Amino acid sequence: MAETPSFSGHETFHCRQFWLKKGYDFLKEDRSFTAEDAVAHLGVGKNMVTAIRFWMRAFEMADENNKLSDLAKRLLDDKGWDPFLEDVGSLWLLHYHLVKAGYASIARIVFKDLRDRTPEFNAKTYTDFVLAEKGKVKESTLEKDFGVFLRNYHSREDGEIDDLSGLLADLELVGVSKVEAEVDAKRKERKVYYIERKKRASLPLPILLYAILDAFPEGLSFNLNTLMDPIGKTFALDKEGLYEMLSELKSIDKSITVSREASVVELQFTKARPDRWTILKNYYAR
Repeated sequence: MAETPSFSGHETFHCRQFWLKKGYDFLKEDRSFTAEDAVAHLGVGKNMVTAIRFWMRAFEMADENNKLSDLAKRLLDDKGWDPFLEDVGSLWLLHYHLVKAGYASIARIVFKDLRDRTPEFNAKTYTDFVLAEKGKVKESTLEKDFGVFLRNYHSREDGEIDDLSGLLADLELVGVSKVEAEVDAKRKERKVYYIERKKRASLPLPILLYAILDAFPEGLSFNLNTLMDPIGKTFALDKEGLYEMLSELKSIDKSITVSREASVVELQFTKARPDRWTILKNYYAR
C-alpha cells in the first residue's frame, strides 16, 4: 500500500448499474457535481451525487478535475462501445481499472495484498490487516468500506437482479466460503469470503491483452512473474491459468509468441506492439 489509501467518499453506496453512464452524460454536458442543480439533473439524492462522482474517478472514467477519460468516451458515449455495460468484457475492463487506479483502495488491497496473505477473509480479517499496515483508520470506516466492496462484487443472496445488484457480481470473483460464529458481545455470525485464483473462462482475451498493454506502456517482452502482480492478481488468475491465457493470445495477434523453458515463461511481441485501443475496438466490433 504505497499510496495514501482511501476508504470513504462513496457515502456507503456501491456503484449502481447505470451510474457510470449517468455520470458520463452529466459531465459531457459540462455540468458540475457540486452545483446546486446536480441533484435535479442526475435524479438522485445529494449523497448519491457524491457517490457517482466517487465511482467515476474510482473506475477511471474521470479524473480529479472531473475531466472524462478517453476510455469513458469510447465506452460510455451513446455511440460508444457499450454504454449500458451489457458485455461481460466491459465489466472485466472496469474491474481492471478499479484495481489499477487504487482510488477505492479496498479493491487493490483485497485482490493483491490481502489475497496474498489468505484466500479467505471477512470484515475482521480485512480491518485487522489494514489497521496493522496503516494504523490510524477508524475501524467503523473500514467495516463500512468492506460492505460496499461486497455489494459491488457479490450477488444478492435472494438471486434477484435489480439496480441494487453488484455492478461486478457477474464476474464471480468473490465467493462465500462459509459462515462462522464470531465470539463477540452480539454473538453475530460472520460470513467468510474467498477469492480463488484460477483461469477465468469469462475473461475475454482482448481485455486481457488490453490490460497488459495498458499496464506496460513500453517493452516487447515480459516474463510471467512480471505479469502476475498487475495482471494475474488483478484478474484472480493463478500462474498456470495466466500462462494458458497468454498462450491463446496469438489468436488475436499472430506476432505474439509465448515460450516456456524450464520454469521461465516469456510473452513476446515479435513485431511492433499492438495498439490497445485497436484491440478494444475490434473486440466490440465483433
